[in-house]
Amino acid sequence: MKRAIILSLMVFMALALRAQSDLQVSPLFEGKIIPQERMVVTRIKGMMMQEYRLSLFHSVVFDGTEEEAQRVSRLIEREGHIASSDYQSKKVKTLKRQLPAKNGKNRFLCFKSNNKSKGCHVVVIYMEGPLASLNELEMILSNE
Repeated sequence: MKRAIILSLMVFMALALRAQSDLQVSPLFEGKIIPQERMVVTRIKGMMMQEYRLSLFHSVVFDGTEEEAQRVSRLIEREGHIASSDYQSKKVKTLKRQLPAKNGKNRFLCFKSNNKSKGCHVVVIYMEGPLASLNELEMILSNE
């Protein structure tokens, strides 16, 4: 029984990673840009995401240099997208992208960097599910 549960978890994780594998920013989620030990990674899949009309939430949070934040930002800016929303001030940069649907699921990618006195705090979130648009996602995020 224990083996079946572990095998199931491995299959679900592989499917979640495969859904993002075509992204410019996928090396970040794989620990190839920022080492895994410097990141906080969160993956939520299934029932917990239904109230947000999402089936997958995958985030990476790290404190890094301004150069690292800019590298990740450039990757996200190069993603092909069907809708976007950007904001930038002296300290904060926010990018939101609705990516082309894949396997019948709408996909979203969000980036936020906040300049601190020593480096940047960066959050990157990949989401997918039946949520229809970037506008709906922004409404959900503003209510949280």
